[in-house]
Amino acid sequence: MEIRQALLWSGLLLGSQATDTITTAIDRAQGSIESMPISARLLEVGGIALFWGFKVLIVAGAAALLIAAARKVRDEDHRLSRLTFRLSLVAVQAVTVCLATASLSNLYLLTSFSG
Repeated sequence: MEIRQALLWSGLLLGSQATDTITTAIDRAQGSIESMPISARLLEVGGIALFWGFKVLIVAGAAALLIAAARKVRDEDHRLSRLTFRLSLVAVQAVTVCLATASLSNLYLLTSFSG
């Protein structure tokens, strides 16, 4: 069960990162400026490709951590293993929801430029 949850939320995180990247690219093409300093620097130095690559690395790291924690729960079912998995899963869920919110904000920004 834990491995399925890890894979599901890793996929959702990747999807929200992709949506954020797409809406950021469209907003930048319309003239908006990235307000997050690290993201702005990545976009300045390497463009959208570096920005997307960085996001994929973040997702890969989170997925690896979640899957490793899920396997530990499956193999040992120790209380600390369950706690580590749950905390990691909640963190990924929170980030996924925040990214979805950021994507909606970017979309709103895009429609305000168009209108």
